[in-house]
Amino acid sequence: MPGRSASGSFSSLGALKSIADVLGEVDVRPLREAAEQPFLISFISRDAPLAQHVASLLYRGPRPHDIPSVRAVEVSTLEEALARPAFGRLAILITREDRDNAAEVQFVRQLERANTPALVCFVQSPGALPLLRQQWLPAASVSLHTLGDAGHTLDDDRATRQLTAAIRAAKIVDALALARHLPALREQTARSLIEETAIANAVYSASTGLAELVPIATLPLNVADMVVLTKNQAIMAYKIALAMGLTADFKHIMPQLAAVVGSGFVFRQLARTLVGLVPGWGMLPKTAIAFAGTFAIGEAIYRWCATGERLSEDELRQAYQSALVRARNMAQTLLKKRPQRKRRSA
Repeated sequence: MPGRSASGSFSSLGALKSIADVLGEVDVRPLREAAEQPFLISFISRDAPLAQHVASLLYRGPRPHDIPSVRAVEVSTLEEALARPAFGRLAILITREDRDNAAEVQFVRQLERANTPALVCFVQSPGALPLLRQQWLPAASVSLHTLGDAGHTLDDDRATRQLTAAIRAAKIVDALALARHLPALREQTARSLIEETAIANAVYSASTGLAELVPIATLPLNVADMVVLTKNQAIMAYKIALAMGLTADFKHIMPQLAAVVGSGFVFRQLARTLVGLVPGWGMLPKTAIAFAGTFAIGEAIYRWCATGERLSEDELRQAYQSALVRARNMAQTLLKKRPQRKRRSA
C-alpha cells in the first residue's frame, strides 16, 4: 500500500536522523584525553642491554610508526635505580631466577616504601628452579622464557605476550593509553574492545526484547535499539582508532571508519534489528544479530586500522557468520535468564 510504504520510509528516515543526532552529541573528549595521557614505565636490570631489549619488545606490533613523540619507557641499571628517589607509573625489574637477588629484593622493598607498583620479570632458563621468588611479594611476577639449552636467547614472541598481559593486568595505566603509546598492546586492546562492545550490545538487545513483549512499545523500542547499538559501535570504532595510534580528531576519523564498513552492511544491520517488530518472536535473533553485527564491524575496523586494508564483502560476511554461531548460543543463555511471565488464569 502506498500510504504504508511512505509511512515506513518516514519512520526509517526518522530513525536514521535520530542516530545521526545522537552520534553528533557524543562527547569523546574524555576518551581522547585518556588515550593521550602520557605515562612512563621504568625498566631496571643489572644487565642494561637485556632491559633495553625487553623494553623494545613493547614497540613491536601493528602500526609501530604511529607512536606519540612522548617516550613511554625508560631503561636504567639496578645500581642507578637504587640511588633514585622516584620512578614512573610502573617499575619493571628484570633479573634471572637462579642468581643471588639480594640487591633486587632491596630494590623491590624500596619501591614498596615509595608506593610505586612493581613487576618482576624472571628470565627463566630451561630447568631453572624458583629459588627466591617468594621473597618478592607483594610485587607481581612473570617468567620470560628463553630458547635452547643455554638459556641466553629470549623467546621474544612468548616474552611479549607474557609481558603485555602482565602490564594490562596491573591496570596502572589506562588501556587506551597503553595501546596508543606501545604497539605491542594494540591488538589485545582492540580485541578486548570488540568483545566487550559485542557482549554489551547483545545484553542490551536481550533486555529491550523483554519490554517488546508489549506490542504497543515495539516500534519506539526498536528505533531506540538502532540508536543505542549504533552509538556503541561508533564509540567502539573510535576507541579502536585511538588504541591503534590513528588521529584523535573524531570528526576527521569517523567518516573514514564508516567507509571501511560500508553503508550497505550498516543498513542491513539496521534492517535486521527490525525483526523485533514481531513481539516476542524477534528476541532471540535480535540479540544474536546485535552481537554478531558488532563483532563483524569491530573486525573490519581493526583490520583497516592495523593494515590499511578493508575487509571485502565476502570477508565481512564470513566474520559476521562466524560470530553469529557463537552469538546464538550466547543469546539463548541470556534469554534463559529472563524473568518468566506468569500465565493468566483461564
